[in-house]
Amino acid sequence: MPKENFNEWPLIDSFGICRQTLLPVYRQPSTNSAMISQLLFGECYQVLAVSTDRQWYRIFHEDSRMGGWISTKSLKEIHKDEYQSFLDQDFQIVTSPIAAIEYMGTNLYLLPGSRLHFSELELFNWQETIGFTGTSRAHAKRADRDELLEIALRYINAPWQAGGRSIFGLDELQGFALIYSIAGYQWSSATLPGRILPFNHAMPGDLFIFHDEDSRQDHFAIYLGMEEVLWMDSRMKVSDLEEWEGFLANNRNKQVVLEARSVFN
Repeated sequence: MPKENFNEWPLIDSFGICRQTLLPVYRQPSTNSAMISQLLFGECYQVLAVSTDRQWYRIFHEDSRMGGWISTKSLKEIHKDEYQSFLDQDFQIVTSPIAAIEYMGTNLYLLPGSRLHFSELELFNWQETIGFTGTSRAHAKRADRDELLEIALRYINAPWQAGGRSIFGLDELQGFALIYSIAGYQWSSATLPGRILPFNHAMPGDLFIFHDEDSRQDHFAIYLGMEEVLWMDSRMKVSDLEEWEGFLANNRNKQVVLEARSVFN
């Protein structure tokens, strides 16, 4: 039995799945706490603990390697075998800005990055079975450069929001990670994707990173070609490379590292 001064009870072999359009994840078990992330429909998570008042659950999202607290009202439990199956098997990932499915007798709207746990190998028309309207792609199939840029450009004008993972509000780090994830490439909070390459070798779809060693903060841009990049200031926007470099120059100090990376062979 936990000590009385503990504010949570640990849980073992407990798992969940997001069954709403967006599920906010908070730093502390309170809506007054900072929102540190969001889960999209179909994303799975481990449930690590429950608050002593049983109003909050502490979770861990394996794909992003991030954790936090969700309200007990949002918890949708699944069995351990289902959780492992959802992680191991291919699934469809929503790519259209707004999609919809028939869920529990009504339409539920889905955002890019939402997961539908059906593969291209299903022997039935899963789109008709769940009443899906929109576009999706098989997550196991990695996008080429053109498709990655199509996915990325759908986020133009998405406003900055700490912890946001949608077209209605986007955290810079999590937003760029989501773009690459939709395209079939792994990017967690602890690991940058792909391999380092010289800047003058960069091609459309490659990633530019500005590491500020003092603040331990990174800024990102996706190279679009023709000296243009997609990057985030107060919103996601396209500008020429010179403007992005000017933004970096205004924030530059002695402890700066510039890096280019590619997920493509």
